[in-house]
Amino acid sequence: MSTGISLPKPEEVGAFYDAANGLIAQFQGGSMHYGYWNGPEDDSTFEQASDRLSDILIDKLAPGPGDRVLDVGCGVGTPGVRLATRTGAELVGISISARDVELANARAEREGCADRARFEHANALEMPFEDNSFDHVLALESIVHMPDRVQALKQIARVLRPGGSLALTDFVERPPASADLPKPSLLKRIQNSVVDKVQQAALAKLIESWHTAPLVRAADYASFASAAGLDVVEVTDISQHTKYTAHRFYGAVYEYAKHNEVPPEIKRILQAGPGEKRLHWLIEDDPAVGVIVAVLRRPSQG
Repeated sequence: MSTGISLPKPEEVGAFYDAANGLIAQFQGGSMHYGYWNGPEDDSTFEQASDRLSDILIDKLAPGPGDRVLDVGCGVGTPGVRLATRTGAELVGISISARDVELANARAEREGCADRARFEHANALEMPFEDNSFDHVLALESIVHMPDRVQALKQIARVLRPGGSLALTDFVERPPASADLPKPSLLKRIQNSVVDKVQQAALAKLIESWHTAPLVRAADYASFASAAGLDVVEVTDISQHTKYTAHRFYGAVYEYAKHNEVPPEIKRILQAGPGEKRLHWLIEDDPAVGVIVAVLRRPSQG
Protein backbone atom coordinates (compact mmCIF):
# COMPACT_ATOMS: atom_id res chain seq x y z
CA MET A 1 0.00 0.00 0.00
CA SER A 2 2.89 2.33 0.73
CA THR A 3 5.12 1.55 -2.28
CA GLY A 4 6.45 4.61 -4.06
CA ILE A 5 5.55 7.13 -1.37
CA SER A 6 8.31 9.67 -0.76
CA LEU A 7 9.53 10.26 2.79
CA PRO A 8 8.54 13.47 4.59
CA LYS A 9 11.22 16.14 5.08
CA PRO A 10 11.20 17.90 8.48
CA GLU A 11 11.37 21.38 6.98
CA GLU A 12 8.41 20.60 4.73
CA VAL A 13 6.40 19.21 7.64
CA GLY A 14 7.11 22.41 9.57
CA ALA A 15 6.10 24.64 6.67
CA PHE A 16 2.91 22.62 6.16
CA TYR A 17 1.77 23.10 9.75
CA ASP A 18 2.90 26.73 9.84
CA ALA A 19 0.38 27.33 7.06
CA ALA A 20 -2.40 24.88 7.91
CA ASN A 21 -2.45 24.27 11.66
CA GLY A 22 -5.08 26.91 12.41
CA LEU A 23 -7.64 25.43 10.04
CA ILE A 24 -6.85 21.84 11.04
CA ALA A 25 -7.28 22.66 14.72
CA GLN A 26 -10.49 24.53 13.95
CA PHE A 27 -12.08 21.37 12.56
CA GLN A 28 -10.53 18.98 15.08
CA GLY A 29 -11.89 20.53 18.22
CA GLY A 30 -8.85 22.65 18.99
CA SER A 31 -6.42 19.75 18.75
CA MET A 32 -4.28 18.35 15.95
CA HIS A 33 -5.13 14.68 16.37
CA TYR A 34 -7.94 12.18 15.88
CA GLY A 35 -10.88 11.80 18.23
CA TYR A 36 -12.05 8.75 20.17
CA TRP A 37 -15.77 7.93 20.07
CA ASN A 38 -17.36 5.11 22.04
CA GLY A 39 -19.59 3.98 19.17
CA PRO A 40 -22.04 5.11 16.49
CA GLU A 41 -24.47 6.47 19.09
CA ASP A 42 -21.79 8.62 20.75
CA ASP A 43 -22.66 12.25 19.97
CA SER A 44 -19.52 13.71 21.50
CA THR A 45 -18.14 16.82 19.84
CA PHE A 46 -14.76 16.65 18.15
CA GLU A 47 -13.29 18.56 21.09
CA GLN A 48 -14.67 16.03 23.57
CA ALA A 49 -13.51 13.09 21.46
CA SER A 50 -9.98 14.44 20.95
CA ASP A 51 -9.69 15.23 24.66
CA ARG A 52 -10.79 11.66 25.37
CA LEU A 53 -7.97 10.28 23.25
CA SER A 54 -5.49 12.62 24.94
CA ASP A 55 -6.71 11.40 28.33
CA ILE A 56 -6.31 7.75 27.31
CA LEU A 57 -2.63 8.30 26.58
CA ILE A 58 -2.07 10.53 29.60
CA ASP A 59 -3.60 7.86 31.83
CA LYS A 60 -1.31 5.20 30.36
CA LEU A 61 1.70 7.30 31.33
CA ALA A 62 0.18 8.27 34.70
CA PRO A 63 2.54 11.18 35.39
CA GLY A 64 2.30 13.20 38.56
CA PRO A 65 3.80 16.20 40.34
CA GLY A 66 7.58 16.09 40.11
CA ASP A 67 7.58 14.17 36.83
CA ARG A 68 8.97 15.71 33.66
CA VAL A 69 7.11 14.82 30.45
CA LEU A 70 8.12 15.46 26.84
CA ASP A 71 5.41 15.99 24.22
CA VAL A 72 6.93 15.11 20.83
CA GLY A 73 5.02 16.86 18.07
CA CYS A 74 3.01 19.02 20.43
CA GLY A 75 0.74 20.62 17.84
CA VAL A 76 -0.96 23.74 19.16
CA GLY A 77 -0.42 22.58 22.73
CA THR A 78 -3.86 21.28 23.66
CA PRO A 79 -2.83 17.79 24.92
CA GLY A 80 0.31 19.12 26.62
CA VAL A 81 -1.51 21.84 28.49
CA ARG A 82 -4.18 19.31 29.42
CA LEU A 83 -1.52 16.95 30.80
CA ALA A 84 0.14 19.68 32.85
CA THR A 85 -3.19 20.90 34.21
CA ARG A 86 -4.56 17.44 35.02
CA THR A 87 -1.47 15.89 36.55
CA GLY A 88 0.71 18.67 37.93
CA ALA A 89 3.69 17.31 35.97
CA GLU A 90 6.14 19.55 34.13
CA LEU A 91 5.52 19.45 30.38
CA VAL A 92 8.00 20.32 27.65
CA GLY A 93 6.61 20.18 24.13
CA ILE A 94 8.44 20.32 20.83
CA SER A 95 7.28 20.87 17.27
CA ILE A 96 9.01 21.30 13.92
CA SER A 97 6.45 24.06 13.25
CA ALA A 98 7.36 27.48 14.66
CA ARG A 99 3.71 28.51 14.42
CA ASP A 100 2.69 25.47 16.49
CA VAL A 101 5.10 26.52 19.21
CA GLU A 102 3.82 30.10 19.20
CA LEU A 103 0.20 28.97 19.54
CA ALA A 104 1.05 26.34 22.16
CA ASN A 105 2.88 28.79 24.42
CA ALA A 106 0.01 31.25 24.04
CA ARG A 107 -2.40 28.51 25.14
CA ALA A 108 -0.29 27.74 28.21
CA GLU A 109 -0.29 31.43 29.15
CA ARG A 110 -4.02 31.70 28.55
CA GLU A 111 -4.79 28.69 30.73
CA GLY A 112 -2.49 29.75 33.53
CA CYS A 113 0.01 26.92 33.39
CA ALA A 114 2.99 28.49 31.62
CA ASP A 115 5.03 27.73 34.74
CA ARG A 116 4.52 24.01 34.10
CA ALA A 117 4.09 23.81 30.31
CA ARG A 118 6.47 25.29 27.76
CA PHE A 119 6.98 24.58 24.09
CA GLU A 120 10.09 24.74 21.91
CA HIS A 121 10.89 24.66 18.20
CA ALA A 122 12.91 21.47 17.63
CA ASN A 123 13.40 18.49 15.34
CA ALA A 124 12.35 15.21 16.99
CA LEU A 125 15.11 13.37 15.11
CA GLU A 126 17.77 15.66 16.66
CA MET A 127 16.34 16.60 20.03
CA PRO A 128 18.27 19.25 22.00
CA PHE A 129 17.92 17.47 25.33
CA GLU A 130 20.41 15.61 27.48
CA ASP A 131 20.20 11.87 27.97
CA ASN A 132 17.80 10.65 30.67
CA SER A 133 15.96 14.00 30.78
CA PHE A 134 12.32 12.88 30.98
CA ASP A 135 10.21 10.49 33.02
CA HIS A 136 7.65 10.02 30.23
CA VAL A 137 7.10 10.89 26.58
CA LEU A 138 3.82 11.59 24.79
CA ALA A 139 3.60 11.46 20.98
CA LEU A 140 0.12 11.92 19.56
CA GLU A 141 0.13 11.35 15.79
CA SER A 142 3.61 12.80 15.40
CA ILE A 143 5.71 9.74 14.59
CA VAL A 144 3.76 9.40 11.34
CA HIS A 145 5.59 12.54 10.15
CA MET A 146 9.03 11.05 10.86
CA PRO A 147 10.94 9.73 7.82
CA ASP A 148 12.45 7.04 10.06
CA ARG A 149 10.30 5.75 12.91
CA VAL A 150 13.14 3.73 14.43
CA GLN A 151 15.45 6.75 14.52
CA ALA A 152 12.68 8.75 16.20
CA LEU A 153 12.21 6.00 18.79
CA LYS A 154 15.97 5.87 19.42
CA GLN A 155 15.94 9.61 20.15
CA ILE A 156 13.02 9.14 22.52
CA ALA A 157 14.74 6.23 24.23
CA ARG A 158 17.85 8.38 24.68
CA VAL A 159 16.03 11.17 26.53
CA LEU A 160 13.85 8.81 28.57
CA ARG A 161 15.04 7.91 32.03
CA PRO A 162 15.42 4.18 32.78
CA GLY A 163 11.96 2.79 33.50
CA GLY A 164 10.28 5.70 31.70
CA SER A 165 7.39 5.16 29.30
CA LEU A 166 6.35 6.41 25.87
CA ALA A 167 2.71 6.51 24.78
CA LEU A 168 2.04 7.22 21.12
CA THR A 169 -0.53 6.93 18.38
CA ASP A 170 0.28 6.02 14.80
CA PHE A 171 -1.59 5.43 11.57
CA VAL A 172 -1.39 1.86 10.31
CA GLU A 173 -2.37 -0.20 7.33
CA ARG A 174 -4.98 -2.72 8.44
CA PRO A 175 -5.69 -6.09 6.85
CA PRO A 176 -9.38 -6.59 6.06
CA ALA A 177 -11.38 -8.41 8.70
CA SER A 178 -12.76 -10.59 5.91
CA ALA A 179 -9.33 -12.09 5.10
CA ASP A 180 -10.31 -15.50 6.50
CA LEU A 181 -13.67 -15.69 4.74
CA PRO A 182 -14.22 -17.87 1.64
CA LYS A 183 -12.76 -16.45 -1.57
CA PRO A 184 -15.14 -14.29 -3.62
CA SER A 185 -15.93 -15.05 -7.23
CA LEU A 186 -13.39 -14.29 -9.96
CA LEU A 187 -15.47 -11.31 -11.13
CA LYS A 188 -15.64 -9.94 -7.60
CA ARG A 189 -11.88 -10.39 -7.15
CA ILE A 190 -11.23 -8.48 -10.38
CA GLN A 191 -13.57 -5.69 -9.27
CA ASN A 192 -11.88 -5.57 -5.86
CA SER A 193 -8.46 -5.43 -7.50
CA VAL A 194 -9.46 -2.39 -9.54
CA VAL A 195 -10.90 -0.69 -6.45
CA ASP A 196 -7.75 -1.52 -4.48
CA LYS A 197 -5.55 0.11 -7.10
CA VAL A 198 -7.67 3.26 -7.08
CA GLN A 199 -7.58 3.33 -3.29
CA GLN A 200 -3.83 2.80 -3.19
CA ALA A 201 -3.22 5.64 -5.65
CA ALA A 202 -5.53 7.99 -3.73
CA LEU A 203 -3.99 7.01 -0.42
CA ALA A 204 -0.45 7.59 -1.72
CA LYS A 205 -1.41 11.11 -2.83
CA LEU A 206 -3.18 11.78 0.46
CA ILE A 207 -0.17 10.61 2.50
CA GLU A 208 2.20 12.82 0.53
CA SER A 209 -0.16 15.80 0.82
CA TRP A 210 -0.14 15.41 4.61
CA HIS A 211 3.67 14.98 4.59
CA THR A 212 3.45 11.67 6.40
CA ALA A 213 5.58 8.56 6.07
CA PRO A 214 4.38 5.34 4.44
CA LEU A 215 1.98 3.32 6.55
CA VAL A 216 3.23 0.46 8.70
CA ARG A 217 1.44 -2.44 10.38
CA ALA A 218 0.73 -2.71 14.10
CA ALA A 219 2.90 -5.83 14.23
CA ASP A 220 5.92 -3.79 13.09
CA TYR A 221 6.15 -2.14 16.50
CA ALA A 222 7.79 -5.20 18.02
CA SER A 223 10.82 -4.80 15.75
CA PHE A 224 10.74 -0.98 15.97
CA ALA A 225 10.86 -1.11 19.77
CA SER A 226 13.59 -3.75 19.81
CA ALA A 227 15.77 -1.72 17.44
CA ALA A 228 15.38 1.34 19.68
CA GLY A 229 16.11 -0.55 22.90
CA LEU A 230 12.57 -0.28 24.21
CA ASP A 231 10.17 -2.89 25.55
CA VAL A 232 6.62 -3.22 24.24
CA VAL A 233 4.02 -2.80 26.96
CA GLU A 234 0.98 -2.55 24.69
CA VAL A 235 -0.04 -2.17 21.06
CA THR A 236 -3.80 -1.71 20.70
CA ASP A 237 -5.82 -1.08 17.57
CA ILE A 238 -8.37 1.65 18.36
CA SER A 239 -9.63 2.08 14.80
CA GLN A 240 -13.20 1.19 15.72
CA HIS A 241 -13.21 4.28 17.95
CA THR A 242 -11.23 6.70 15.77
CA LYS A 243 -12.84 5.80 12.43
CA TYR A 244 -15.48 8.51 12.89
CA THR A 245 -12.79 11.19 12.63
CA ALA A 246 -12.27 11.13 8.85
CA HIS A 247 -15.95 11.61 8.05
CA ARG A 248 -16.29 14.54 10.46
CA PHE A 249 -13.04 16.22 9.50
CA TYR A 250 -13.14 15.86 5.73
CA GLY A 251 -16.86 16.58 5.60
CA ALA A 252 -16.39 19.83 7.51
CA VAL A 253 -13.37 20.90 5.47
CA TYR A 254 -15.04 20.15 2.13
CA GLU A 255 -18.06 22.19 3.20
CA TYR A 256 -15.92 25.07 4.47
CA ALA A 257 -13.86 25.14 1.26
CA LYS A 258 -17.00 25.58 -0.83
CA HIS A 259 -17.55 29.03 0.64
CA ASN A 260 -14.13 30.12 1.96
CA GLU A 261 -10.57 30.40 0.78
CA VAL A 262 -8.29 27.72 2.23
CA PRO A 263 -4.48 27.51 2.28
CA PRO A 264 -2.84 25.79 -0.71
CA GLU A 265 -1.73 23.01 1.65
CA ILE A 266 -5.37 22.19 2.43
CA LYS A 267 -6.34 22.48 -1.24
CA ARG A 268 -3.76 19.83 -2.10
CA ILE A 269 -5.22 17.50 0.51
CA LEU A 270 -8.73 17.96 -0.88
CA GLN A 271 -7.50 17.45 -4.45
CA ALA A 272 -5.43 14.40 -3.51
CA GLY A 273 -8.12 12.76 -1.42
CA PRO A 274 -10.65 10.20 -2.54
CA GLY A 275 -13.42 12.75 -2.97
CA GLU A 276 -16.17 14.04 -0.75
CA LYS A 277 -18.50 11.16 -1.58
CA ARG A 278 -15.90 8.37 -1.75
CA LEU A 279 -14.30 8.23 1.68
CA HIS A 280 -15.82 4.83 2.48
CA TRP A 281 -12.48 3.01 2.46
CA LEU A 282 -11.19 5.33 5.18
CA ILE A 283 -14.31 5.33 7.37
CA GLU A 284 -16.16 2.08 6.68
CA ASP A 285 -16.83 -0.50 9.40
CA ASP A 286 -13.50 -2.16 8.60
CA PRO A 287 -11.32 0.87 7.73
CA ALA A 288 -8.25 0.21 5.59
CA VAL A 289 -6.33 2.92 7.45
CA GLY A 290 -6.46 2.63 11.21
CA VAL A 291 -4.96 4.00 14.41
CA ILE A 292 -3.01 2.22 17.12
CA VAL A 293 -1.96 3.15 20.62
CA ALA A 294 1.52 1.88 21.46
CA VAL A 295 3.03 2.02 24.94
CA LEU A 296 6.77 1.35 25.08
CA ARG A 297 9.11 1.42 28.05
CA ARG A 298 12.82 1.93 28.49
CA PRO A 299 14.15 -0.95 30.60
CA SER A 300 15.18 -0.12 34.14
CA GLN A 301 18.88 -0.29 34.84
CA GLY A 302 20.00 -3.33 36.74
